[in-house]
Amino acid sequence: MQFVGLMLGATLAHAKQFMAPSAASAPSHEAFTALLRVKGKPLDPMVSSLAAMAESISKQEPSAREQSVNSIKTLLQGLLDSITSQHTIAQKSVTNQSTFDSCNAQKLTDLTHAENVKIGVNWTDTTDAYNACQAEFQAMNNTFTSCYQQEEMLRVAATARCEYFASVDRSSNFQSWFCHEDDFPASSSYEAYLQRNIEMLADFRNRRANCTNATAAQSSKMLECTGYQQQASAKEVMCAHLTPYANPADCSSYEAKKQACISYSHCRTQAQHESSSAAATADQLAESLKVQWEGLKRIECLLDVISKSGDAAAMEACVAAGHDTSPLNIIVPAVPTAQPCDAGLAPAGCA
Repeated sequence: MQFVGLMLGATLAHAKQFMAPSAASAPSHEAFTALLRVKGKPLDPMVSSLAAMAESISKQEPSAREQSVNSIKTLLQGLLDSITSQHTIAQKSVTNQSTFDSCNAQKLTDLTHAENVKIGVNWTDTTDAYNACQAEFQAMNNTFTSCYQQEEMLRVAATARCEYFASVDRSSNFQSWFCHEDDFPASSSYEAYLQRNIEMLADFRNRRANCTNATAAQSSKMLECTGYQQQASAKEVMCAHLTPYANPADCSSYEAKKQACISYSHCRTQAQHESSSAAATADQLAESLKVQWEGLKRIECLLDVISKSGDAAAMEACVAAGHDTSPLNIIVPAVPTAQPCDAGLAPAGCA
């Protein structure tokens, strides 16, 4: 409402001109409306009408001004009452916590319904079959574990023997090494040289055989263990199909209660969002109303000056005066505490 800026932005010299007691110095209607404009913005119809009324008052004799001033003050009071009404509506929108009450009511309805939810489904108790299957699986798994431990020991042995063989394996560059004689004494005989090579060849073949045999034993054991593992895995899958589960008629009520509590939590989250949004909107409106309230109260004071003395100092005091706007504050209530919602312990076999 642009009327809030009435006279507050005007200079003191303009205000003195506005309250001149004689018609000869009274401003024209166009000059008066220009005085009331806020930063060049056009006046709304209400402010323009007040401008015309104030212009008429400024042209009246002092003795006749009181009744006219009172007429404008009556209109101002109506505007003040309107601000109070707007604040009341804004405060009610913040105080209204019916959305939380709705969440509580819906939770009660959902939980009551969950108490009576039953599903008629054919159901077979597989507990005994499952326990027998699990015993078989455990035996197979123990066999696999034992086999794996044996395979691990064979792997360690094979690694050691193959590393021992690798230390003499020069098959990739045998001819170059075999013909290199720096590590053989020159004073030795040919027969000794030949005997050394025969022994080296025998050692090479023995180490290679040990590496090959150990690797083959480890590979064979690994295949054996893989078979045990596959059997145990297949049995585990079979047991899973026999996993006992509660009668659906016992689980359905529990699941409905869980869903009721989840829905209640979501409902409260939405209610809190709406409450916060309403409070933010109300706060913005309250700040605007406070500015309007102070402006109107100052104008009311200025009208009193017009009707009495027209004193410039008194008018300046009106413009400078502050007014209590705390009644227009928005009081935001605390968020209601959530009611307890517990689905209870899951029945045996229910997820």
